[in-house]
Amino acid sequence: MSARSRGAQGSGKAAKATAKALKCPICGKTRSEAFRPFCSKHCADIDLGRWLGGRYVVPGAPVASNATEKDDDC
Repeated sequence: MSARSRGAQGSGKAAKATAKALKCPICGKTRSEAFRPFCSKHCADIDLGRWLGGRYVVPGAPVASNATEKDDDC
């Protein structure tokens, strides 16, 4: 057995183990390829609702509010 063929077998086992370990981030059920990374449309919609509702925040510089911004275009 060559090193190349041993590497391919090893990566196949690792890929199967990783695929089994991938769960829906919302409910923990096995994820579906159709709704990846979620298990269903329901969980995908829950995640979207969380984004739109402001529950998830991407770190960044503070944004000035409309009350303190000055219009330079006028």
